[in-house]
Amino acid sequence: MPKSQFKTPKRFRLMFVNDNTFNSVWEIKMSQTRVVISIIAIIVAIIGILTALFMYTPIRTLLPGYLEGDLRQQYQNATMRIDSLTTSMNIHNAYLDNIVDIMNDDIDTATVKHQALTSTTSIDSIIGASEQENQFARQFKERERFNISVLSPIAAEGMTFFPPAKDVKTSSSNDGVTLTLTTTSDTPISATYRGIVIDCYHTLENGYTIIIQHPNNFISRYSGLSTSFTRKGATVNTGSRIGMTYQSSYPITFELWHNGTPINPTNYVAF
Repeated sequence: MPKSQFKTPKRFRLMFVNDNTFNSVWEIKMSQTRVVISIIAIIVAIIGILTALFMYTPIRTLLPGYLEGDLRQQYQNATMRIDSLTTSMNIHNAYLDNIVDIMNDDIDTATVKHQALTSTTSIDSIIGASEQENQFARQFKERERFNISVLSPIAAEGMTFFPPAKDVKTSSSNDGVTLTLTTTSDTPISATYRGIVIDCYHTLENGYTIIIQHPNNFISRYSGLSTSFTRKGATVNTGSRIGMTYQSSYPITFELWHNGTPINPTNYVAF
């Protein structure tokens, strides 16, 4: 008979031997097919364990480029709030520096001007109007009660309005009261002045709309935001981040009202 008929299938043995006594501690015998199946099973088990670890444990956050949507939003909100706190701190520091200069008689009042808050300097007033000023305002209001818009410049005295966005292109409507702001994508939008959010809602046509009540009966309205960082009833400071824009091709609208009458924002906000 040919030799090929006496060949037995290949078998493999995995053995652990005590090196001191040369006794077999543990061994296993497997055929070639079982070896291949065992290797495949081990690889599949390792892949399954790693997949479970990365899917259901916090280890997944260590993967390069991995970040959950809610965490990304939290980081973005935290960054915007830090920027707002920095702006507020710079405003207060500038105010204290002005007080120190006045006390030391080191300030030239002829050089004090209202400027856009592109820098860290803020000219604001925390001193209430005197009785003589209030009396004059009442007399003027009585005389001009049929022309409410003329009171807006008087009410705005001592208030420095913050531009809602930096590096923005503006265009006015025909009536000059609705201002369209064109910015780059994901540009933060800031509150033009301190106040209280009296409304915050979302529509499919205009995205988020935020309305803020300011001192001296001023109201600002921001429409077309992709994200809102505030809520109804919240208190905001001058320059606080309140939302984000959509893409650059999706402009936002900005309105400024006083005593229920729309006014031209460019007369009060230095863009």
